Amino acid sequence: MDGAFYRDTREPFIGADIAAVTLSTTNKALVPVSNLPSLGSQYFSRVGKKVAIRLFGKITTALTPGNLTLGLLYGTGADNIGVVLASSAAQALIPSQTNLSWEMHLFVHCRSIGSTGTLFVTGRAIFNTAVIAAGTFLIPDSAAVVSGACDLTSASLLLSPQARRSGSTAETMTVQDMEFEALN
Repeated sequence: MDGAFYRDTREPFIGADIAAVTLSTTNKALVPVSNLPSLGSQYFSRVGKKVAIRLFGKITTALTPGNLTLGLLYGTGADNIGVVLASSAAQALIPSQTNLSWEMHLFVHCRSIGSTGTLFVTGRAIFNTAVIAAGTFLIPDSAAVVSGACDLTSASLLLSPQARRSGSTAETMTVQDMEFEALN
């Protein structure tokens, strides 16, 4: 064995759908802080440490939904607070769709450690083609980059999947299943 590496699904787990989030023109947390796992201080204590995140849910669009952008922030877990680690390109939403499925997969990889550490995120999203015609898209859409400085020594900062829309009506997204998994 070259190290004690393992895969570990992190608590808390959900037993019911998380409350629907009404999207806005700024990032909205898809998962409340109480449902986000605390990785603890020094979780990202070595270069190469990884976490996988998978969310599955449903989305409802209204008459003029505009575009959807998905992202991952490292911060308090509150709406639009923290370092943006990665975000998708704006995806055109199809109007007047109800409870259509979506799934998001993200991989967070530590590139440098400490109070000014950096993270690298890649992933993809899959949407029912009746709500986003492209169906599948990458996060980020091009030229993945290492994040800005993140305090990786803090026990209180979290990985928070977030979304925003550009339209003029109230679209909602609901997380129905999720996993945060320590990969090593």
